[in-house]
Amino acid sequence: MTADWLSDLDPAPTKELASAMRNALGGATENQTANDLLEAAERLLDKVLRTDCESRASALDLLTVDALMTHALLLSNKDSKRSESFAEEAMHRVATVWQ
Repeated sequence: MTADWLSDLDPAPTKELASAMRNALGGATENQTANDLLEAAERLLDKVLRTDCESRASALDLLTVDALMTHALLLSNKDSKRSESFAEEAMHRVATVWQ
């Protein structure tokens, strides 16, 4: 990923979503791997599930989890050897975040 990969996305995320994604990544957006994005999504999903995730206030967090997962899968797709196994691993990890 480039230094400003969020700005390079097409379509670009809203300012609020881009900011939430940066926050979930701890502010670091340079040299992020698919696994880094997946781990950020897992952490945020765990946080959401530990709170009242049915409230409107958690909507941005849930959208952020979705965006991080989407971009993790897209990034992993660039590595054809890892793409399928990463997708399976990602779905398993997210499905078992809070059991």
